[in-house]
Parts: sequence; C-alpha cells; structure tokens
Amino acid sequence: MRRNIAGITGPVLCLAVLTALSIAPSFAGDDAAVVTRLDGQARAYAKGQRTGKALHKNDRLMKGQEVRVGERSRIELRFPDGTVMRFAERSTVRMDDILYDPKTQEKKVRVDLTGGKLWANVKKLVTSDSMVEVKTVNAVAGVRGTVYRVNVDEDNSAVVKVYDGSVYVAGKQQGTAQQASPPGPPVPVEGPHEVPPPYHEVTMEEWQVIVKSFQQVTISPKGVPSEPQDFNPQQDRDDWVKWNQERDSRQPQ
Repeated sequence: MRRNIAGITGPVLCLAVLTALSIAPSFAGDDAAVVTRLDGQARAYAKGQRTGKALHKNDRLMKGQEVRVGERSRIELRFPDGTVMRFAERSTVRMDDILYDPKTQEKKVRVDLTGGKLWANVKKLVTSDSMVEVKTVNAVAGVRGTVYRVNVDEDNSAVVKVYDGSVYVAGKQQGTAQQASPPGPPVPVEGPHEVPPPYHEVTMEEWQVIVKSFQQVTISPKGVPSEPQDFNPQQDRDDWVKWNQERDSRQPQ
C-alpha cells in the first residue's frame, strides 16, 4: 500500500464530498443545518442533555448538537453551502462545525459519526481554506467534491465507498500514543534522521490512501486500513443506496 504520513494528527476519520437540494431555505449568513426530509423519528440533543427534542422538517441544527435517528427512520440535512448529508436508522452524529461565508464561499463543515450510516453529496469546495469532514473513531477522509457513503459498525470498524470523485482516507492506529518524556529544551532537526524525545516518532501506522470512484476501503476497529478495492455499483444498490441516488437525482446541478 502506498502510504503518506503528512499532516495526520490522530485517530479520526474525515470525509469531504458535492451537491445542493430541491427544497432550499435561505442560508445567507446562517451557520445552521436544516432538516429537509425526515422519515420516521429523530431527536436532537444539546451537550449534556438526556432527553433531547423531537426533530421536524425545517428544524435547524447548530454547532454542538447531536442527532440520533430512530428505528426504521431516515433524515436528510442541508448545510448552508448546499452540501447534503443523509443518515440511516440508528445513526448518531454530532455537529462539530457549521460555518459558511456566502461572500467568499469559504466553509467549514465537520460532523462526527459515532455509529450508523451516512450518505454525503458535498458541494464543491471553492476556497483553499474550506473543508467538509466526516469523522469516525479511527480514520480521516477528505475531498474537494464527490459523492460517497460511510458505514460505522458497533465495533467501530468502518467502510468508505466512493461513487463519484475521489476521497483520501487517513488515520492512525489506536494505542500508538506519543512517548512521554521529561520536559526539556527543544531539539533542533537538521535532516531526515531519528529525532530524540520529546518529539513524536512518526511510524507507518500513520497512513493515507486514495479511494477513487467505485472503490471502497475498510478500516478495522484498531484503525488498520485495507487496500482500496473495486466494488460493483449494481450489486451495491440496496434500498439505502437506491433511496439516496433517487434523492441525489433531484438536486440542482
């Protein structure tokens, strides 16, 4: 596997993707995601809240809120830039960041998927500082415009499948914490050689792979990635995929 260790900081999974929605509320200067479709039930929880509040179509979700999708339920969210994310039953996701500047089109969208299924259709990133990320426990993925989905199982293993564009998936195995050492003066680094503590020794356990259209990568519960593998989009079309593709077909280009 081709592995690149640049810029990886810890065990998280980020993903970035492309599109807009048929029913489009005004988002000018608004840092909120809007519920554009809800089949069944879902609840939103503020930090530390136990009961939460039932969600309805056109409700707004702010930074820090957590969404829990009920049994036999699905929810669709539209972010201020036009990015659409959908979550299947028994999914749990936290809104880590929802920022958008309509003048510069700079955006920062980060969600933390702790369990369940996500389908993302992300509007193309315009500025170099923009990001759309989906995090799981043990990997990172990001792109500048694509369609993909992520499944996170109960054991924290994950599958990333790309339908359009390409995604980098990166992460770090759990249990590879930085070596502790007594505080001391900084040690100069003059070239590619071994660096003594307190600096972190970068290992091949920090990894990065590129996943292209109609490829998938799996990440084990310990954060170990597979090689990207092709998948058959026709064989992959279960009810969840069909529903999302039908919803995507209604999005304005």
